[in-house]
Amino acid sequence: MCPGPDDEPPSPRLLTRALNLRAPRLTDAPAIAELLQDRRIAEMTARIPHPYTLRDAETYLLTPPDDWVRAVERRSDGALVGIVSLRALERRAQLEIGYWIGRPFWNQGYATQAAQAVIDHAFAALEAEWVEARCRAVNAASRRVIGKCGFAYSGTALSDSLVAGRVSSERYRMDRRTWAALKSWGACA
Repeated sequence: MCPGPDDEPPSPRLLTRALNLRAPRLTDAPAIAELLQDRRIAEMTARIPHPYTLRDAETYLLTPPDDWVRAVERRSDGALVGIVSLRALERRAQLEIGYWIGRPFWNQGYATQAAQAVIDHAFAALEAEWVEARCRAVNAASRRVIGKCGFAYSGTALSDSLVAGRVSSERYRMDRRTWAALKSWGACA
């Protein structure tokens, strides 16, 4: 089970230069449903169906999550731009990050900012041993985000996608030591 309400203050908010990462709310359902009408997003993820309806969004938001999930909101105007999450793998201290950003918000650095904030949270607040990231082999944009975050390539495998079926994916990993080194290098810049 991933970190939940008993493990930290309720709904911690993470801030970046341009984003507010907060607990998702039922009022986010229309924006989520609208953004996920784009099949290209579902094709690059494991668990998002297509077509994606308002009912899908409401069910997602009303179902107690196994993941630690944050809505990604633009600070300048409060627009919901996507979702970022952490999921426990074999053990609680081994987490996988997942994210999607709606097409109108692509190429603005939001995925990288959200991922970096959640990775920091995973190591600093949740005491993760390591964080893993996966992306489809054909998803160059996600690979760039993963690289900017400092992950190391760890292999290729087949993954299941609700929309795309069985697909080739790349796995990346960052351990606590690497994260600490990256954070200290950033402090010197």
